Amino acid sequence: MISKPSFDMPNFEVLELLGRGGMSSVWKARQLSLDRMVAIKILSTKFSEQSDDLERFRMEAKAAARLKHPNIVQVYDANFKDGSYYFVMELVAGYTMGELQRRKGRTTEWDALTIAEAVAVALGYAWESFEMVHNDIKPDNIMVDGDGSLKVTDLGLCRSLALLKTERNDSEEILGTPAYMSPEQVCGNHDIDCRSDIYELGATLYHLVSGHMLFEKETPDEIVECHVSEEQAADARTYSEGLSSSFVLLMEKMLAKDRRYRHRDWKALIDDINLLREGAPPHPSLIPKKGSSMKRWPNWSST
Repeated sequence: MISKPSFDMPNFEVLELLGRGGMSSVWKARQLSLDRMVAIKILSTKFSEQSDDLERFRMEAKAAARLKHPNIVQVYDANFKDGSYYFVMELVAGYTMGELQRRKGRTTEWDALTIAEAVAVALGYAWESFEMVHNDIKPDNIMVDGDGSLKVTDLGLCRSLALLKTERNDSEEILGTPAYMSPEQVCGNHDIDCRSDIYELGATLYHLVSGHMLFEKETPDEIVECHVSEEQAADARTYSEGLSSSFVLLMEKMLAKDRRYRHRDWKALIDDINLLREGAPPHPSLIPKKGSSMKRWPNWSST
């Protein structure tokens, strides 16, 4: 017997639960009016307390629905009234990079560059078109479709959720996922821009190519503290010696604790990815000592 959502959705035949997290659950369903398969992400009812926040949520949902890009999971519809809050999205018949990483342990450098480029192109489009920031880039939010194409999911949702929380001392309520959060997110900055997502993508690449999260601590609070302190993760080559020095330099730059030393925008990151594909190092970034969340082995120079 299939467990169903706690409220009625008259236009949908709910088929199965695809996944559940602390803030939402995702269901496979058939949209009856159009006879198509969709994914429905249902948000927890705790995001329903402030009318101003719900209005902002509605506006950002409309912006997300306008995004049409082959590397972004399409948002079809959203509901945010009568105590039920959900997104209706394109159903991707594949798997997440998180699932692949848990099966394989590591991703090759070449595949990581392909992932980085797809995410950069998608989020570059979202940033340039609507100044949208994802705020939760991680392996589980990067999907591989049945045809092998890469898609970013939850775009337009995560920033909205920030406005629907009332406490920051509960680690589950902090916007983003602790292992990948940028220092700006940890500090609660209000002027977050695309460079925050670039940091998160850097933390994602580190996890994929090394098989280890950037900071592996006991509690979420300890993890987020590492992002803003002088704490540094081991050089990714500690776990995967086959990585090139150019790729490590790229991650070091993406993971600069001060966003001024990261790529200024997604185009700059794509330019660096193209340099690596041509066998050249990325453009230099004069990151101060202990200024990146990843350190390099002392005998490897950035020059």
